[in-house]
Amino acid sequence: MQTPYWSFEDAVAFLSEAPRENPGKALVMFSSLRGAMVTDPRLMWVPVDDHLVHRGDGVFETLLFEGGGVYNLPAHLQRLEASAAALGLKLPMPLPGLTRVIEDCFHLAGKERALARLLLGRGPGGFSVDPAESMGPSIYCMVYEAPLPFMQKNPGGGRAILSRIPPKSGGLANIKTCNYIPNALMKAEATAAGVHFALGVDEDGYLTESYTENLAAIDREGRLILPPPTRHLAGTTLQRVGALAASEGRKVLSRPLRASELFEMAEVLIVGTTAYVTRLVELDGKALPRGPEALWLNQLLLKDIYGGGEIPNFFDK
Repeated sequence: MQTPYWSFEDAVAFLSEAPRENPGKALVMFSSLRGAMVTDPRLMWVPVDDHLVHRGDGVFETLLFEGGGVYNLPAHLQRLEASAAALGLKLPMPLPGLTRVIEDCFHLAGKERALARLLLGRGPGGFSVDPAESMGPSIYCMVYEAPLPFMQKNPGGGRAILSRIPPKSGGLANIKTCNYIPNALMKAEATAAGVHFALGVDEDGYLTESYTENLAAIDREGRLILPPPTRHLAGTTLQRVGALAASEGRKVLSRPLRASELFEMAEVLIVGTTAYVTRLVELDGKALPRGPEALWLNQLLLKDIYGGGEIPNFFDK
């Protein structure tokens, strides 16, 4: 044989001597298969026979730690349970235990602001498509550095195109599965076009979402419009923003939107866990209306995250 072969001892020696590089900026990883956290990236591994890896058979959530705690955690865990139930997956630990794991991972990371990817997999056991060959579910929690908020990096707002990538079909559009190929293609599409976002369009011409964020708008009457999540995922941050706006007396409507309608709105918004409330200022090279509501909603969200106090303004005047 010409291909090198390593024994267990060879592999351990290689890991021990390898530089502790961290190009992905991962900070902490918990694996239910080990029942422990690690901070050395050389130990942040997932078994290749986990169906999460070779079949994408799993669900996930992205969590934000900011303002001294995990923001909107109950909503994320509720959606995780709903996504898992849709795939016949069960959590390998009760929710209180999982909550403690998440909080401990963020605590060990030691950052004032960080993100975590919570991955619930079918578990290791084989390489077929049959879920029954897995030995039991696996859960991984990966804490990593959070990028700057979108409007802090781009105070003038975001630019978008209409995507040519077909939206996910049927009930899969409402499950946060680990199959994000359409989302990845939408991101690549936006990057190739030199813009920040790509907006999905369904077969009937209604807008869905961007690759990892939701779309919303403010109409000329000042009402917040949230497209119903029939062909896209219901965003926890967008739902929270809607609830906060309603608590301030703002009228919130749920109705579909077509691309042409965006130019008739008072403002167009992108909302997400890492994007917060972002002002969308251009679609397919044409200017979109601008106004003060994006800033107001963003400040409302940040006050909810931080529990009050002075909130930074990332928006252009």
